[in-house]
Amino acid sequence: MYLQQLSDLELFRLIEERDKAALETIFHRYYESLCRFGFTYTKELDIVEETVSDVFFQLWNSGKRIQEIRNPKPYLYVVVKNKLLASVSTASMERRLGPGEENRHISSPSIEQQIIDQEEKEIFGRKIEKILCQIPEKSRQVFEMSRLDGLKYKEISEILGISIKTVENHMAYALKIIRNLVIKRSNVNHT
Repeated sequence: MYLQQLSDLELFRLIEERDKAALETIFHRYYESLCRFGFTYTKELDIVEETVSDVFFQLWNSGKRIQEIRNPKPYLYVVVKNKLLASVSTASMERRLGPGEENRHISSPSIEQQIIDQEEKEIFGRKIEKILCQIPEKSRQVFEMSRLDGLKYKEISEILGISIKTVENHMAYALKIIRNLVIKRSNVNHT
């Protein structure tokens, strides 16, 4: 099949265009090696396999953000590493608290409260999306990779093929726009 002959970057472009066969190709190309890599962070097979699968699911749902990734292989490894580090630290916290202890102090919210909380999350999400839409594409992408994907500046630099200083500049610019928009909106709400 011709897809196996394509580069990772070419496959990422096809995934951006919603080509499932391209996603399957990149999945088969890296799944085993990403799982082996994941075992360096935890020896729990189910956690590693679930995390690696989640990374491919996240890739499928990345939309236009895929086009900014210049180095697909390091991107996949970094995202797997960050997700595993987060899940390992959560699991270790739960072990320290003991079985059932992590939920003992949390009371179950009522159905009404859950609906209210969900609506507030959706409203907040729409507000964030409006703000993010006002950030230039490249700065927004760096911001999302840092804040949403949890990548370090060095990792973003390697993935996008830009200098760390450029990553810092994009982040500073994105944060400046966000700060100005938040201040502007809070001033409007107080008047």
